[in-house]
Amino acid sequence: MIPRSARNLLMAAAVAVPMASRASHIMGGELVYKHLGGLDYEVTLVLYRDCQGIPVNAPETVSASSTCGTLSFQVDTIGVAILSSGCSSMLTTCQGGPMPGAEVYAYRDTVTLPMACSDWVFSWASCCRNAAVTNLANPDAQDYYVEARLNNLNGGNSSPVFQELQMPFTCTNATYCVSNSAYDADGDSLVYSMVVPSGMGGTPLAYNLGFSVSDPYPSVGGHSFDPVTGNHCAVPSAAGAWVMAYKVEEYRNGALVGSAVRDIQIWTSVCPSAVLDFAGTVTDTTGAPVTAGTVELYEYGLNAGGSTIVATTSVNGQGQYSFTNQPNGQYLVRAVPDSTAYPNTATSYHTSTHYWTYADVLGAICDTTIQADIQLVGFGNLAGTGYINGYLGDLGIVRSSGPGDAWDGEGIVLESWPAGELVAYTWTDASGNYAFANVPFGTYRILVDHPGLPMLAYYVITLDGATPSVSGLDYGALPEGISTYASTGIDTPEAKPLLLSPNPAAQDVVFIDGLEDGAQDLLVVDAAGRTVLSTRVSANGGRVQLDIARLQPGAYGVRVGNSIIRLVRQ
Repeated sequence: MIPRSARNLLMAAAVAVPMASRASHIMGGELVYKHLGGLDYEVTLVLYRDCQGIPVNAPETVSASSTCGTLSFQVDTIGVAILSSGCSSMLTTCQGGPMPGAEVYAYRDTVTLPMACSDWVFSWASCCRNAAVTNLANPDAQDYYVEARLNNLNGGNSSPVFQELQMPFTCTNATYCVSNSAYDADGDSLVYSMVVPSGMGGTPLAYNLGFSVSDPYPSVGGHSFDPVTGNHCAVPSAAGAWVMAYKVEEYRNGALVGSAVRDIQIWTSVCPSAVLDFAGTVTDTTGAPVTAGTVELYEYGLNAGGSTIVATTSVNGQGQYSFTNQPNGQYLVRAVPDSTAYPNTATSYHTSTHYWTYADVLGAICDTTIQADIQLVGFGNLAGTGYINGYLGDLGIVRSSGPGDAWDGEGIVLESWPAGELVAYTWTDASGNYAFANVPFGTYRILVDHPGLPMLAYYVITLDGATPSVSGLDYGALPEGISTYASTGIDTPEAKPLLLSPNPAAQDVVFIDGLEDGAQDLLVVDAAGRTVLSTRVSANGGRVQLDIARLQPGAYGVRVGNSIIRLVRQ
């Protein structure tokens, strides 16, 4: 499929980066597959082409290799789109103008694998990358390579599918976010990471001095990456062409069953100032204008410092709203309906979704008005006997006295899992507490809807006859996002000494001693402070066993309650 942003022609560079000669045409791509039954798979290749480069081929050839065999097959073009600025005065190279431009090509066909195997790799490669790339060593001597992996020994599997890609052209000193959120048809657990771009055969490429996986281009204040959604945000501080790669892995019952990789190149340019206006109409679930409520405009970015509300307005009698005189950048628009006039409706975003990471990001770099209509998302009355409650506050600590650190008035989303459909929506009260009553038995995910704050970890719980209610689903509001934390009734939790063994750890299982017996939350964060593993453990005799098979070699912090211990993964 062509990513949704290929149809959102909203953003392009206004003053082009000086162009070096190019050896190729590929600015990025991704490869995904869908299980059709038996050993049959539908494979889709998406390529982003620099319009100043050489043409792409039609059809393209994809390889499938494993220890069970190797084959190649052709995928035919199913769609083409031009990524333009949406500004008539700023034509790109795709349109005969001087500004950087790109096209997106989608290819698809089916293949029958000879047998089930644990290590199938679908791949596509091309020589060579753009000579203008700034952060890779000898870019025009490096191949472009993208892959998707499949383990179908225990049945068929469809890979995660990236949902959208924001325009690959951005401006210096303006927040730029890459949305890598993916949909998995099988409902598998998804884990995202930034990875080293690859050359032919998956060989990792070398970054130029000063660049790395977690710091792929110069920025103001560093990079923010969300391992739960794959979103990556930063404020570029220098013009250039930058290559980045992302991987999304899918786990089923704790076993890795597949993965997909997106490898993209973005252009950063020095852009002129622009004035943006936003206008739209808010409608209810039937399409009638909403006459009571507000609309909020947010700068788009990850973490507390990168996504802030910049304006609020009320809808008029026709459900209309507008914002004027905003600088060029990326934005989210959110409608907050009056709960009395519009019961059973959630806070909703442009493109009519109930959660901020599902919303379309709006932006442009020329003087223009962006139309952003919003239809409210509704949900039915709960008619079960289950009950869920929890708390949201700084670090997830519930204070028993003194000034509170509760977060009140924050949206809490109850989704069916793994379908991700809205079941109910509520808000935290003045004490930071939330609750869902009359919940039917089933499996659910609980999210905090605060625009710009990613879910670094979240709860997935099952209500049934044996467990009709779950309490203490407390979330900690951290500067970098929302995470799962155990609550405590004391002002300053005392850190307990922990022992982790073996450490350094070369094997996939380690043991932690010195814990309180009973259930508690455990987080593992990497050297950049990102949560890479979140789980609920239950200590017996002060000991728990922790599976670290997913962790790459490096240094990590393991946090239980208020205690942290350093882990070195070999």
